[in-house]
Amino acid sequence: MLRRAVWLCALGVLLAAAQEPYPVPEPRPVSGPILVGSYYFPGHFNAARWVPMAQAGFPFPLLGYYRDGEPVVSDWHIKWAVEHGISFFVFDWYYDYKTGNVLQHNDALDRGFLRAQYRGSMKFAIFWCNEEVWEPDYTEEQMLVLARTLRDRYLTQPNYLTFGGKAALFISQPWRLTKRFGVQGCAELWRKLSAEAGVEILPIALAHSDQETLAQAGYGAVTAYNYAAVNVPEGQLSAPYDTMVTGYVDTWKQATAAAKLPYIVPLSPGWDSTPWYGARAMVRTDSRPEKFRAMCEAAKAYVDPQLKAVIAECWNEFGEGSYLEPCTQYGFGYLDALRDAFCPGSPHHVDLTPQALGRTVPTYDEIPIFSDIDVAAQAGNRVYNPGFERKWGWVTFAGGDASLDGSVARTGKRSAVVTTADQGIKCLNAVTVKPGQKVEVWAWVRTEGGAKAVVNGALFGPAGNWLRRYRLVGEASGSAWQRVGQVFTWDDAEAAAIDLEVVAEGGRVWVDDVGITRE
Repeated sequence: MLRRAVWLCALGVLLAAAQEPYPVPEPRPVSGPILVGSYYFPGHFNAARWVPMAQAGFPFPLLGYYRDGEPVVSDWHIKWAVEHGISFFVFDWYYDYKTGNVLQHNDALDRGFLRAQYRGSMKFAIFWCNEEVWEPDYTEEQMLVLARTLRDRYLTQPNYLTFGGKAALFISQPWRLTKRFGVQGCAELWRKLSAEAGVEILPIALAHSDQETLAQAGYGAVTAYNYAAVNVPEGQLSAPYDTMVTGYVDTWKQATAAAKLPYIVPLSPGWDSTPWYGARAMVRTDSRPEKFRAMCEAAKAYVDPQLKAVIAECWNEFGEGSYLEPCTQYGFGYLDALRDAFCPGSPHHVDLTPQALGRTVPTYDEIPIFSDIDVAAQAGNRVYNPGFERKWGWVTFAGGDASLDGSVARTGKRSAVVTTADQGIKCLNAVTVKPGQKVEVWAWVRTEGGAKAVVNGALFGPAGNWLRRYRLVGEASGSAWQRVGQVFTWDDAEAAAIDLEVVAEGGRVWVDDVGITRE
């Protein structure tokens, strides 16, 4: 009898679990005669990525500070998008062409969207952000590796976006390819990449000038990410959204007046990059949903009859202040404007949210905001979470959260553990430095047998760009904790900031009690 009771109890638990509703209700897509898409910024893959928005106080998504690599998050995005007429996302995609590595930056697509329950409700495409800070020296073999990577991960997916049977591939910097391979060489390259991928690729250039050359180079269509600065007076950082709308219309006219290639008309709900740039931000003032709807209505006159598509920038570019995703200020206002313009026959409906249903989504429970008060409390140490006692502030070189070890610590309760697979870990807050300042950098490390810890400072320029240079702090091996550190009088005029990185060579490395101080 006891065994039977246990079995019945287990069955009851399983049945209860089976009846538990999926957190996201099934989408009810709507559509119109024009294909509507949106770029998707996969920039929220760790807690620190939300710091600019948290510090600025806006925008705040209705989903909260979410983890964009979670399928449930993607399913809410899919539901809201398709119920307002958006039929495809174009994901900003980050790729190391030298190594063939697909970066952690792409988790929203790879771990979120492609594992979402409702992924079949909409199409997706890749927007290759070939925006390296250095001049790329692409080789044909590297581009063939790119084609194979795209084939194996995306192009053969059943919901990949196609036009006329060709797989759409958006290219951020098309001129870099023509410069490297020549115009005719670029056209031949696209033929080779299509053959390597096993599907004909439709390269879409984010450019609309000199379309004749782009056509000769093998591009099949043109579009843009945004025209954020259009009609902003020279020397100013602010202009009304109204002038952005008229500027977009003028640009659409230019792009379609003597078109050699089909044009996917770009749209924008606004721009306010205060979260990323503070006082240096460019702001388009008085953007509102009804004004965005006017832009959408005007766009219809410039839609290419062949592709019949428009694309908005962006679903969630919160740091730039260009987003459709529902936030606290206007809720679903921008999405409603989009649907009213492009799906006029679709009735209004109740927009469901997790809060309304009493459900939750995966969010970050700590946003690592770091202030001068925190620095003072750490005796001038400017590294966030220097003892690894908190969850956030450190990532692997691939962008994932650093692993923390609660069984090994120099002080406190835990340290960070670095493996050769991680390659290294780095702190997310680079410390600003000036020539002549005295700067001290240090880390306590220990290693397993045969391993070596390398402590570096990565150097960054005034704009936050990595200079592709390091300052070696030191190296150490051994099972006992050792302090690796150096004091510099800063003499690098090009470098405006430094972070702290620890690399593991030949085995595991543990790190604890790190720091950067300056005069």
